[in-house]
Parts: sequence; structure tokens; C-alpha cells
Amino acid sequence: MCDKMVIIMNHDDEQSVMAALVMAAASAATGSEPLVFVQPGAAKVVVKGALEKYQGLKGQPDPVELFDAIQVLDGRIILCELGLPVWDIKEEDLYDDVEIMNASSFLFEAEDALMVFSY
Repeated sequence: MCDKMVIIMNHDDEQSVMAALVMAAASAATGSEPLVFVQPGAAKVVVKGALEKYQGLKGQPDPVELFDAIQVLDGRIILCELGLPVWDIKEEDLYDDVEIMNASSFLFEAEDALMVFSY
């Protein structure tokens, strides 16, 4: 990976989730390293089974396939640790390979990112 791209997922509405996943997958496919930081407002999206509710949206790709592609292409899905207690989510409830991180640590990870997108 050469360049980092930060994608902030703030909300769990269809438009925000799909835009973030599409941008992250496109970033990974072009050789960048997407860092998807999932804020508490979108934390439920990374709970096992949650992405399936976004499947079948007219004109949209499959969100599960996008999520898998991001990870296969060395992208990172990072949940803000504050999302766990807000929604009573346990670490074992999350999709595999979702990282948990506090905001300060994420800022260090994203320090040399070339672009930032927020949805």
C-alpha cells in the first residue's frame, strides 16, 4: 500500500453507509490503504449481520462484498471504542477483523493520509 485514505462513517443510513463502503473499496482497488473509522452513530453497521439490511438497494453494489473486498485488499475497518458502550455492543458481536481504537490512536494512524472523506 502506498497512500492512506481516511473514510469516516458517521451515520448508519443507507446513503452514508453505501457511500463510505464504495469509496473505501474503490480506494483499496486502486492501491491506496483505506482507513474506515466508524463513529458511534454508525457502530451498529459493523455488528455481524447488519450489512445484510443494505443488500438489494436499487442501483447499489452488495455491501457485504464491498466490506469483504476492503479487508481482502488490506483496508482497515476501525470502530471508535465509544461505539461499544453506546449501543451495548460486545467485541465478539463485530464482524471479523474489525479493529477497535480510540480517537487519539486513530489520529496517529491517519497522520499521513492524503485524503479524508466523511459520510
